Amino acid sequence: MSKCGKCDSDISFMSVLNTPNPFKLKCGSCKAPIALSLVSAGIVAGILLAVISAVLWHFYGSEGYWLKVVLPTVLIAEGLYFAAIRAGLVKVKPAPAE
Repeated sequence: MSKCGKCDSDISFMSVLNTPNPFKLKCGSCKAPIALSLVSAGIVAGILLAVISAVLWHFYGSEGYWLKVVLPTVLIAEGLYFAAIRAGLVKVKPAPAE
């Protein structure tokens, strides 16, 4: 499991959901920045972006596109990114020494 380097608490789904930048997370407990490996995070984010783009392009123009296609697709992608962090596919760097 991936944990915060400062307070050793688990990374929460809300910390992934609330960030506008998937490469810069903040701990839900102590609000400290969580450093991710840019290589592993970039690979996972790129794969998810390609899948999201394909799904959105395929269903573009369908009735209720924003509510029935875009919203669930984005939420599923956030969940998959969180699962990749928890599974260790996206590496969490140790906290810098103070």
